[in-house]
Amino acid sequence: MKELEKYLNSKIGISNNKNLELLKLFFTQSQLDDLSNRTIAVVGTNGKTSTVNFIHQLLKKNNKSSLMFTSPHLVEYTERIQSDKNLNLQSNLDLVKDFEEKNNIVLGYFETLFLLASLLFLDSELDYFVSEAGIGGKLDTTSVIQSKNVVLTSIGKDHQDLLGYTDHEVLNQKIYISSNIKNLFVGDINPELKNLILNNYPHSKVKYFLSDFVNNLNIEMIDLSANQKNYLLALNTVSLLLKININNEVNNLGTIEGRFEIVNQNPLKVLDGAHNLDGIKHFFKDYENQFNYEKTDVFVGFKKGKDLKSIISYIKSKNKYSIYFIQENSFYDQENSSDYLDYFQKESIEYRVASLEAFSSNKNPSILLGSLYLIGEYKKRKLV
Repeated sequence: MKELEKYLNSKIGISNNKNLELLKLFFTQSQLDDLSNRTIAVVGTNGKTSTVNFIHQLLKKNNKSSLMFTSPHLVEYTERIQSDKNLNLQSNLDLVKDFEEKNNIVLGYFETLFLLASLLFLDSELDYFVSEAGIGGKLDTTSVIQSKNVVLTSIGKDHQDLLGYTDHEVLNQKIYISSNIKNLFVGDINPELKNLILNNYPHSKVKYFLSDFVNNLNIEMIDLSANQKNYLLALNTVSLLLKININNEVNNLGTIEGRFEIVNQNPLKVLDGAHNLDGIKHFFKDYENQFNYEKTDVFVGFKKGKDLKSIISYIKSKNKYSIYFIQENSFYDQENSSDYLDYFQKESIEYRVASLEAFSSNKNPSILLGSLYLIGEYKKRKLV
């Protein structure tokens, strides 16, 4: 795999131009039809990776195989493409290189891995390709599949310069991951958006909502953690696609832990890749339902372009968290906290700057929160 790793590394830092029309030419029409029929496309602001993993697990339990395509990875790029079979990810590398040369383009990192994952699925005898979108939907690389089965996990505010500044604008981008949806499975959204989906978007033929599924189970949505909602969304998706009753799996709901990762118990250390305000709110709800510490140290680091002011103000409003910014240049494309000094001073936000090593050696209950690149860097340094 060294050749592929070298090839991918050469693409780091290259602008990820959306070569959507060209990417369609990479496949034959027969291949595109096959992908459209057998792909479960997962889009949304938060919860995509968790939902993809739950779908994969539930398919396996019901004797159906799948290839998972997720993004980004934490440590190794191989995390992005996984299945229960041993698959040679490098086997189609020459086809991708030839496609670039023939069309005089340089594919981005995400585009390259998506093409390799798609070919790998087509060459396999797997039943489903469970594909997580990158950013957005309509203009996302994975939209070339035009999947007939789409899962919409949630709608929130992130990447607003690309996706829009209202929930309706974001929804428009996400729901058009495909223009020919046979089955649309919708997660945790507000009633207004549910109405919009019901009464608009005729390109999606049949629509299933998590709220209806939860009501039929006599469960209160407000009592569910974010990860439990993702699990139930996956359960609803798989049961309806396979046309089987697997509601007995609801019995496992209590075993579904919070989406965060606990890497140490004494003192408590938690990792979570929540990187927008909605994700942050879900994280703290799950954390506070599970733990009741009077004080917790929160070490944060975000990619550029995030709504850092709103995120930090929210954490401050909780009144039980000490804020530490991970020192600058600790991970890829990191937002500099020093650019917000005036705002922090104006809002009386107290914070310190600390290293990843300081988080690792901290003796108090502590959280490492923010970009998945931050979480990945922590793991790469083997500090866990």
